[in-house]
Amino acid sequence: MKISEFISRVDTTKDTVRHYEALGLLQPIVLPNGRRDYGEKDVMDFQAIKEMQALDMTLKEIQVMFEVKRTKGCGSTELLGGVLHTMEEKMAATVEAEKRLVEKRKQMKEMIGVLREVGG
Repeated sequence: MKISEFISRVDTTKDTVRHYEALGLLQPIVLPNGRRDYGEKDVMDFQAIKEMQALDMTLKEIQVMFEVKRTKGCGSTELLGGVLHTMEEKMAATVEAEKRLVEKRKQMKEMIGVLREVGG
């Protein structure tokens, strides 16, 4: 499929597609005339990128995962271990952020209580 069809299908922009290509995340077939042909694999790769970004993975982390996938295969121990390690780090960071938010909410409730007392 042409890039216009691809960007419509995955709901993105041409700039994003070109950026992901430059990073090696998307690798469409390059035709003799220089045009690119995007296939189902590219759609699935794009969706995987978006899912990983939704889990707060950086493009650099995603690049590493894609490189391992390409060299070692989808079910490789290295890929699965890398994803597991990254997800454990993200989970720990999320837990810490949640603790900070709970504490901030507690402080805000206290401040609201004080302001209501003072304001009558």
